Order: sequence, then C-alpha cells, then structure tokens
Amino acid sequence: MTLTYKRHLMFSTTFGDMAILYRDNPFMMTEILLPSADLDEIAHKWGKAGYHPNADLVAEVICDYFNGKIIGIPWEWLEMKSLTALQQQVLMRVAHIPYGQTRSYKAIAEEIGRPNACRFVGTSVAKNPFPLLIPCHRVIRVDGRIGQFGGGTEMKQQLLDLESRKAVSGFRER
Repeated sequence: MTLTYKRHLMFSTTFGDMAILYRDNPFMMTEILLPSADLDEIAHKWGKAGYHPNADLVAEVICDYFNGKIIGIPWEWLEMKSLTALQQQVLMRVAHIPYGQTRSYKAIAEEIGRPNACRFVGTSVAKNPFPLLIPCHRVIRVDGRIGQFGGGTEMKQQLLDLESRKAVSGFRER
C-alpha cells in the first residue's frame, strides 16, 4: 500500500513569502498560498514541511514569474477535485488570458457560454487554489476597475503593472 502525505514548501519571492501545499505520493499540488496568507499557521493545518523536486520546480517557476517571465501551467500536478466541473471550466478560460492582458468577469462568462453568470465567474475565480499559475489576477470588472484578489487589491495591481511593463517591452515566452 502506498501512503500519501500532506506536505508544504515555503519559499521567498520578491513579493513576499509563499507556500505550496501538496501531497507527495503521487505529487499533486492542492493549493498555492500568496504572500498575504498567514504562513505561520501552515504547519498546524497542513502537516510537515517537506521537499519534493516538483514542488521545488514550481517554486522556481513562480519566482520566475515575479521576475517578469511568462510561465507555463503544470496541469498534471494540479489537484482540482474540490472544484465543480463548471468552476474548472472558468479557471481553464482564465488560464488562456495572455500575459499582459485582462478579461472582464462578463467576458469570461460569455466565453463559457453563460453570459449572465458574471457573479459565478467571480466566485469561481475567488476559489482558484492556484493563483499565479492560473492567472486570476488578470480578471477585472467590466468597468475597468480591478476588483478583488486573494492577495489583496494592491498586489493585484502590482501584478498587472508588472505584466504590462514586460508586455510593452516586448518580452516573449522562453
């Protein structure tokens, strides 16, 4: 019988300390915690700190993002079973928003064939367990205001500004 353990990896970024919560056998990420999270409570809620090469790789990819690089999404490592099929569909659409661009909650609702589901899109984006990998910060209000973000509106604006600067400077995917 194979045992699966809950682990976490804390790491530092230019925006602050973050954590990856994962199961180690097989490796599956269950959540990424942004710098605004209370990282002191992780050990109490999520078991032992650990090392897994895939978690370390994801931490490097996230640090690359904060350094202005376009990153890929390791779909095979994202445990999304806590989300409904429709919530997953919303996050898949959000994942396709190009670096340096935004879409409104309404536009995402229309793209999934539910034009009146703007609130549902907002709720689904708020439940995104993998911020930055699935770039929910790129979803804004139809009136151009940035709306909410798990890391706070200030961080959301900083992420959008970071992407805007890199997109304007002609940065391309590695």
